[in-house]
Amino acid sequence: MLQRCSNPCRADWQRYGGRRIAVCDRWRRFENFLADMGACPEGLTLDRIDNNGNYEPGNCRWTTWEQQVRNRRSNSGELHPNAKLSVDEVVEIRQMSLRGVTYRRLASLFGISGTNVGYIVRREAWRHLAQAADLNGKAIEL
Repeated sequence: MLQRCSNPCRADWQRYGGRRIAVCDRWRRFENFLADMGACPEGLTLDRIDNNGNYEPGNCRWTTWEQQVRNRRSNSGELHPNAKLSVDEVVEIRQMSLRGVTYRRLASLFGISGTNVGYIVRREAWRHLAQAADLNGKAIEL
């Protein structure tokens, strides 16, 4: 949370700090974050209720992956006319696959078939998203 909002060298910084999403001053100390949010319950992740808002008390909650997927900015964005997914969702599928999330789980989260997840992960679909450069010019996989 702190790194993605404050470190421009992070690959995901553009989606957080680059959009001026910040962590409140109180939460810059882990003890304060823990006091406000409590320990992360098993199987849940930190989510911002308002995706344009900061990481702060009142705008964060513990949620499942399914809830997070439904609360994404890309869900309100425009889709390609021949696709069920937005560019952000395709990138997220590839990143989640790299983190070990199964095709079956990804298919369930994004409402597509496991076969289509495979096409996306293997870059047989959405080829134009094969690579981008991070802020240092280093190629990163999407």
